[in-house]
Amino acid sequence: MSIEGCPPCKRRDEEFVRTCIAGVLGVPVCAHDDGRQDAMYDLAIRYADRPPAPVEVTSDVDEKAAGTINTLDKMYGQDAWDAPSLERSWALQTVLTPNLRQLKRHAERSLRELELAGLTQFESQVHRWESSGQAATAAAETLASCGVERALSSPDQREPKIRVYPTLGGGSWNGSAEYIVEWVNEFVTAPRCADNLRKLTVPGAEEGHLAVYAHMTGVPWEVWRALVDHYGTQVVPAAIPELPTPVTHLWLFPSPGETTGLAYDPARGWYRFDTPESEDDSPGA
Repeated sequence: MSIEGCPPCKRRDEEFVRTCIAGVLGVPVCAHDDGRQDAMYDLAIRYADRPPAPVEVTSDVDEKAAGTINTLDKMYGQDAWDAPSLERSWALQTVLTPNLRQLKRHAERSLRELELAGLTQFESQVHRWESSGQAATAAAETLASCGVERALSSPDQREPKIRVYPTLGGGSWNGSAEYIVEWVNEFVTAPRCADNLRKLTVPGAEEGHLAVYAHMTGVPWEVWRALVDHYGTQVVPAAIPELPTPVTHLWLFPSPGETTGLAYDPARGWYRFDTPESEDDSPGA
């Protein structure tokens, strides 16, 4: 059981959202959709002085990337696996449909060769690793052949892991967060959100919370960059989102890059919050 008396969710994405909301609001957040009925919302915020607030968890992700992510989950139970021979954790940005079996077979050994050569990052189109020796060159070529476009590493005081992120897009970002509001306004009114809105329509509920994973493969590049807040400016939008009934609150999570989140509360406005990942020294995107 968790510290607030609610068991963890079976789905990792919902458990992450549950933990974040509970930590920010300081109230119990429990799994609600147990499959016993149709159209059940995912989570329930258990306030002490008002009715429970429903929470729906969804995502904006490219379909091909979603297929890769689902395959990773089925093959390994998550988008990462332990790599005990490594000194650092690595985040691998790949093509949308990488050869996952070959990647799982060769990634750890190849990354170890990069570490031995003193390398902490890799880009398939930048041949800086060619001067690092034959073994590192062969390792980099193996990673590229498995669909790895870029690899970043970070120190990890726990068990090193290899994470895989299918990537799409790129470009510049001017530091503004207003792109987020434009994306939100379009996303929440799109047909794909209709089911989420239906589940949030709960008689007696005073709030409706929508949690969205904004994947770099699905959202505009400037939206993902603003959510990740790479510059550490704590930038938030100034504009108020146009939320359809019954949505009153938003919880936005960049993926990858879930060390920070962005929330909207009609009484508080936009604000940022740290997530459990911010304490893990997880590799960034």
